[in-house]
Amino acid sequence: MLVLDAEGRPVNERLRFLTPRPAAPRAVIEVIEQMLAQQPPFDRVSVGFPGVVIHGVVHTAPNLDRASWQKYDLEGDLRRITRVPVRVINDADLQGYGVIDGRGVELVLTLGTGLGSALFVDGHLVPNLELGHHPFKKGKTYEERVCDAELKRLGKKEWSERVGEMLDQLAPIFNYDVLHLGGGNVQNLRVELPTHVRLFTNVDGLTGGIRLWREPSR
Repeated sequence: MLVLDAEGRPVNERLRFLTPRPAAPRAVIEVIEQMLAQQPPFDRVSVGFPGVVIHGVVHTAPNLDRASWQKYDLEGDLRRITRVPVRVINDADLQGYGVIDGRGVELVLTLGTGLGSALFVDGHLVPNLELGHHPFKKGKTYEERVCDAELKRLGKKEWSERVGEMLDQLAPIFNYDVLHLGGGNVQNLRVELPTHVRLFTNVDGLTGGIRLWREPSR
């Protein structure tokens, strides 16, 4: 959680709390309320959520408490708590808004607990691209092959090789102009990346919360 000014400059220090387990909506909202109490004043809220979000309502949450999040109006609940306008979209979509150039085809991938993905064409979002759940290799999905659990099991070198294989596979499918690669585990990569792949940090991606308000509500 971070408060930004209109130019995307941080107003305070980024605050991070651990995700509660089990990560059911009520438990997550309680953590958010604790974090909100430590923030300076703000006028609106942008939220990136790890799952499919349509018009502010959560439809999937594969790495949280799946069943309890289905059809959960996260946007409405946060609007009630904060008493300011709120927009909630997929987390990779939000981070993508913060790092894209806005020209041509741009693919965004985030390496974290799972694999987040977002696709933009001339700056326009193709929402809720759940690429991580597509079959990849040996009967497993992209997410299952490059998730955080596999990084811990395999170590940085072998895991990085898998990420490289994934990038090689995706390049001739999307034919992107730029691939933006971020997420908490991007720092663990030990493989040479193609020239049209750019790395970004989570803080870089947070600025997408500003650009989100220039787009139509989804």
